[in-house]
Amino acid sequence: MEQSIIYVLAVSGKPLMPTRRRNKVWYWLRRGLARVVSREPFTIQLRFETAGYTQPVTVGVDTGSQTVGMAATANGAVAYQAEVHLRSDITDKLRQRRMYRRARRGRTTRYRAARYANRRRPAGWLPPSLRSKAEATVKAVQFVARILPVCQVNVEVASFDTQRMQHPDIAGLEYQQGELHGYLLREYLLEKWQRHCAYCGAKAVPLEVEHIVPRSRGGSHRVSNLTLACQPCNMRKAQQTAAEFGYPEIQAQAGVPLKDAAQVSALKTAVVQRLKAIFGTDQVTVTYGYQTKYQRIQVLGLAKSHSNDAVAIACVMGEVVEPCAVTHQLRCVPRGHYQLFNGKHSEHKVWAPRKVKGWKLYERVVAKGQVGYIGGRRLKGSFVLKDLSTGKTILEVAPSKLQRLARCTHGWIAATM
Repeated sequence: MEQSIIYVLAVSGKPLMPTRRRNKVWYWLRRGLARVVSREPFTIQLRFETAGYTQPVTVGVDTGSQTVGMAATANGAVAYQAEVHLRSDITDKLRQRRMYRRARRGRTTRYRAARYANRRRPAGWLPPSLRSKAEATVKAVQFVARILPVCQVNVEVASFDTQRMQHPDIAGLEYQQGELHGYLLREYLLEKWQRHCAYCGAKAVPLEVEHIVPRSRGGSHRVSNLTLACQPCNMRKAQQTAAEFGYPEIQAQAGVPLKDAAQVSALKTAVVQRLKAIFGTDQVTVTYGYQTKYQRIQVLGLAKSHSNDAVAIACVMGEVVEPCAVTHQLRCVPRGHYQLFNGKHSEHKVWAPRKVKGWKLYERVVAKGQVGYIGGRRLKGSFVLKDLSTGKTILEVAPSKLQRLARCTHGWIAATM
């Protein structure tokens, strides 16, 4: 089995190159020559002066609306690999808070006119849900920079360019007059139709770009008129429209934009600008999805995942690196709970303390042979355990059956898979 990587900090806290020499590290710890800084990932800080020589480390960031891939490469090997699961509950929390606020205004005070039209938004403003995702992405990169000597950050900003596909001469401000920018046609269709035939649902077969309204019937090459189909379905459809072929819902789905792609498109500018402000303009570069796909499949031969995409992003085109067998899982969680009252008319004061029988929310625990985190507490006394990577409930157990593995730190739960 491959030895896990141990990250090393100098006396001053400056990151040094990681090591796999576990015997040497245990010797330092036993002799008091080093101390443990973090267990996830395992990081030590030396208590003696040493040479500060380091090698350049490149971080690859696979931006996403739900999961962010993170990887760091150095000296032909992957030094760090992780997936960051972003929060998706902020919109619902803001909606609930707005409902409580409006009900409270009408219940206890005179009528006051709305002021939302008078409040201006500064340049670069993002909705709270997107701002949380952008800040979590930047924080994850800064976390890597605390344990590795990062000198270069590569960020994937997009995969395809629908504007240039329709208007090859487009440039500058003309990009603002379309639906999306920064994507290639086939990659866009593969993501939008989830890599399966739009008619029969076949997967893992060669797919062809197909016109919903055939060209012979006046159909265009616009993206909204294109879908994916396997060869048998494409042959059977022939010169029929999708509605005539028995799939009227295909046309409606073709006109629906990609929600996740739209969020990533809004996030990428803020993420790149903040990273440039932290690491410098020359140390941050942008890449595109088709480059990532070629590097991951043709050069590295890795399976599709967020962390593997990040490895491909961190590499120079054509570079072959040794993959890492350990992938860290980071899940962003709320920092606290601020509700004071609950009930239909807010008549009950929230009684739940921060700790219940010695346990807090979002602690990583093991129970009945399953590892998860505490995602909720029931009135009947049981705790709800959720899976770290998916966030789904796996079981409910009594607190006496729990065994603590780690507590939430820095606003996320960290684990190694």
